[in-house]
Amino acid sequence: MSTAETLARYCVAFVLTQAIEVPIYRRALGVRPLVAFGASLITHPIVCFVVPAAWRALYVAAIRGDPRFVLGETGYFLGYGVLAEGFAVAVEAAYFWKAGITARRAFGWALAANAASSLLGVALRAATGWP
Repeated sequence: MSTAETLARYCVAFVLTQAIEVPIYRRALGVRPLVAFGASLITHPIVCFVVPAAWRALYVAAIRGDPRFVLGETGYFLGYGVLAEGFAVAVEAAYFWKAGITARRAFGWALAANAASSLLGVALRAATGWP
């Protein structure tokens, strides 16, 4: 995949993420638009560009340690998803907690918003190959 296509896919994914998560955070937490936007502005680049390499390194280390940890394509994807979305939920919940939202509400809505955006992303990828 070319750099231009990677960037285009990232931009589409970022816009879709914001289109889903910002209204959820605005309505559920009552935060200003820029505060809602800031949550995934922090996490999205890391989830898309850092976590895949981190997951790959963890996975390779695990299978070098014990080949029984070899995963199929679906298992590998699910492992990445758990790591990536777990990171996003934790960081976004902490972000909203620092903004004055109770920890329970921040975590619950971060989980809901990230579930909604990641499920949409998976569905679009399955249906169209994008983002």
